[in-house]
Amino acid sequence: MDTTDARNNPTTTSPATGHCRHPAHCITRHGAKTTTGDRGERTPPWIDAAEAFKTEVEEASDNRLTVEIFPGGQLGNDQTVVDEIRIGTTDMIIGGVQNIAPYVQDFEIFSLNYLFDNMDAFRAAAAPESPVFSHFEQEMTDSGSGLELLALTGGGTRNLSTNTGPVTEPDDLDDVKMRITGSQLDAKTWQALGALTTSLPWTEIYTGMQTGVIGAFESTISGFFSSRLYEVAPYHAKTEHQIMMSHISIGESSLQRLSEQDQAIVREAARHAAELGTAKGVEYDEQLLSQLTERGVTVTEVDKQKFIDASRPLHDEFAAERGVSNLLALIRAL
Repeated sequence: MDTTDARNNPTTTSPATGHCRHPAHCITRHGAKTTTGDRGERTPPWIDAAEAFKTEVEEASDNRLTVEIFPGGQLGNDQTVVDEIRIGTTDMIIGGVQNIAPYVQDFEIFSLNYLFDNMDAFRAAAAPESPVFSHFEQEMTDSGSGLELLALTGGGTRNLSTNTGPVTEPDDLDDVKMRITGSQLDAKTWQALGALTTSLPWTEIYTGMQTGVIGAFESTISGFFSSRLYEVAPYHAKTEHQIMMSHISIGESSLQRLSEQDQAIVREAARHAAELGTAKGVEYDEQLLSQLTERGVTVTEVDKQKFIDASRPLHDEFAAERGVSNLLALIRAL
């Protein structure tokens, strides 16, 4: 797993009575530590969500609960954080759902390109009253991970960037060497669009583009901007192929240490934070795209339907292989 990609850099929390040593939020009656995970791509919506969570929890509890935030993976990588939460030395995490997929494999469905038609469909899936959320809430409980899913939230949109010329349709990717993670699904997805895929760590994208090892990659807009990849990839295509699904989760043991009143405060604050995180993801993407054009990046619209038509057949294939056809139907019905 690419530990420098924002999809694997969570925000976590741990009790102030322990020592928060890994990403995200921590909560106990005495205090909480929160960190935001980071796989190299900065994900500002997670930080906004963490700060909103902290403010609401502390105010609603009259400071019985306190939250300390550790952004940027300061407490460790995603897998380490999940392990810390399971043993109780860290309390909470905000991060991409991929970091919990080893325990809840159904989360891998969110790696499918064009799973959601638009942001409204994404919000409908992430809503706490949705059957999709209920599915993952139960799956998390049944997984034995020791975590409880509090909320689903956004993390920004993923686009395609190149140095081989502007991309407006899949044909523009024919025989272009493209960086992907080590995921077999990623490889199938982009090969179906004509790209020649190669696995490369996030930290090697900049030099890979400079030396010609790769000529294209996909990322969040915030990751593209914060890592200054526009310096080596002057073409940015608004493929909008994924809206990054993220989760806010807490250790079951950490939550059970709280009174029923404080548990309710934590759950409510997490849901409010999730709504803010999704909205901030949209806001930041719009701001950053404007800043990219000011830096000389050519931002192109694409014939999205052609990309969708090439990608959608993989949905049913993936769902059948993983036994999640019913989940895919739930998402499509939103």
